[in-house]
Amino acid sequence: MDYVRLAEAIRKVLLRGAEAPRRQVLSLPGGQFLVMPAADGEVAVCKLVTVEAHREPRVGAEVWARRLDTGEVFHLPGEALTRWRTAALSLLAARLLAPRREGALLLVGPGAQGEAHLEAFHQGFALTRVLVRGRSRERLEALLRKARALGLQAEEWKGEEVPSEVAFLVTATPSPTPVLPEEVPEGVFIAAVGSFRPEMREVPEALVRRAAVYCDTEDALVEAGELQGLARPVVPLREALMGRRAQGDPILFKSVGHALFDLAAVRVHLGLD
Repeated sequence: MDYVRLAEAIRKVLLRGAEAPRRQVLSLPGGQFLVMPAADGEVAVCKLVTVEAHREPRVGAEVWARRLDTGEVFHLPGEALTRWRTAALSLLAARLLAPRREGALLLVGPGAQGEAHLEAFHQGFALTRVLVRGRSRERLEALLRKARALGLQAEEWKGEEVPSEVAFLVTATPSPTPVLPEEVPEGVFIAAVGSFRPEMREVPEALVRRAAVYCDTEDALVEAGELQGLARPVVPLREALMGRRAQGDPILFKSVGHALFDLAAVRVHLGLD
């Protein structure tokens, strides 16, 4: 996957504008059904997501897209597209906002999103080392092997303190409680991508209160647990691209996902960007 190319496509979609209402969420027995449409002058897309706690995998997704010039309709794998665009979004935010351009990457959550973020940040930055933490031993070892196959030094993060060499930190877990300590090194860029409901919080409140806080879109203000009741301003990524900056340290980029980013991924898939 070319994450740098998709990051640029996301930037273009955010700046030139597109239509994308807030996602619709319907209750299901033991889960939820989400409908996420978006369109611009060339493409219309809709992602359908089913979340069912009693199934494995818990999340299933598919994307339907239509080229408006030709009328062609495409059916795309939603899980793969979501992994790709989420990591590319984090990369776009990091390349725009991260104070440091090289250093170690710390991944909390060795699942599919952890792997995608490893690939994205490897493409976008000069990584000196990769540290990984996760509950699943099998997934943790697999991600360490992946990092080493990319030519990177990689090891499990076992300590309580975040090492000073860490420049980029990604949390990609479904945890309802914080997975990070309250203190991190100065100048760290944090991409928090796991929590997506108001009752979920990967990043501790004390850290959020000190941070320069950014979000993917305004929808995150009502969906992300880390942003609930926050007194300080939160800058959406589109406004950051236009030059607005938040104050604080570290840099926290909170994303919950949006159909605009699916639209960007479909545009790249179809060769339009």
